[in-house]
Amino acid sequence: MKYNGDINSLGGIQDYHMIHEALRSNVCGETNLKERMIKDNIFGIRTEEGRGRFYRGIKSTILSFKNNNHSDIYHSFFNNIDNSLPYNFLIFWQLSLNNKLFRILTEQLYLKYYFNGKTTITGEDVNSFISHLKEIDAEFKALNWTKKTIGPIASKYLTILRKLGFLEGVQKKQLKHVQVSDNVLAVYLHLLKAAYPEANNILNHEFQPFSFIAPESFAERIKRVAQKGLIDMSYSGTSLSVQSKINFKDLANGIYN
Repeated sequence: MKYNGDINSLGGIQDYHMIHEALRSNVCGETNLKERMIKDNIFGIRTEEGRGRFYRGIKSTILSFKNNNHSDIYHSFFNNIDNSLPYNFLIFWQLSLNNKLFRILTEQLYLKYYFNGKTTITGEDVNSFISHLKEIDAEFKALNWTKKTIGPIASKYLTILRKLGFLEGVQKKQLKHVQVSDNVLAVYLHLLKAAYPEANNILNHEFQPFSFIAPESFAERIKRVAQKGLIDMSYSGTSLSVQSKINFKDLANGIYN
């Protein structure tokens, strides 16, 4: 996974139902998605250049899957669009799995603010973090991004979180408390198992913070999900492993129906 500027394109999307439709089109095997997005302009993006950037961002960040199980989960949720399903979480996790800059910003800035009880986050916070990343990360530094590039990306990153419902406000963004139901947690656990099949102990797994569950209550929450028959788990006190209870291809139906 390499750094790119897809955050800029994805943050500029006015209506995230566009992402839902792109996923639906992809999982349903509609091979002319590029033509529909760029030539037919099904999403009403003004310039062809903008439509191309949007398509490339969608393709590399949203329509990318680690394996068949990962793909099957998204097929189960987006085969037929149902806005009662946890699409904001599914998009957030997909961005975190597939976009290196989004993942680092989320893990090392936003989620640290969230778990430390901070109430606001600003574009300057993100801008400063990216500028610091440029100093310490040789790969990122090699991109030679200027302040003119970094500023909009910092702003668009916060816009993405706001559109996903995790922030609110205009200039100073307020961090919202993210409610994670047992059903949403079951989706997350199946996704973690699909994306990281080798994970034996998820208590200290790198993707654990992306659950929005504090580490000290993580095991108890998973026990509750397991008691509902939505996941299988094994817990020794220091190690916790999970096994999928529901077929990945039928996950949406298995959890929500």
